[in-house]
Amino acid sequence: MTIPHVSTALRQSLDRHRFSLRPQPGVPVGEETVHIVLDHGEETFHAGRVSHDRGLWSALAVVRPQGLWRAEEVGRYESFEDAVLTVLMSFTYVE
Repeated sequence: MTIPHVSTALRQSLDRHRFSLRPQPGVPVGEETVHIVLDHGEETFHAGRVSHDRGLWSALAVVRPQGLWRAEEVGRYESFEDAVLTVLMSFTYVE
């Protein structure tokens, strides 16, 4: 799976804040999933994911890093970039 295109401004912001977009391998065409990961030195933290399903991108952000159900759906969007931005604005990072 290839990651959908994001604007240059979003790409630069992701890089500047050490986030990366990583596709999930082995998913059927039309059901793509991209994980948003924070690279923190030798560790990485999962910030959330966006999943394409029935024409919309579902944004799921990690809002309870220590909880049993860590992620919560924070929106559905037609635009991949809007879904990524929502995950970035919604996730909770705790060291």
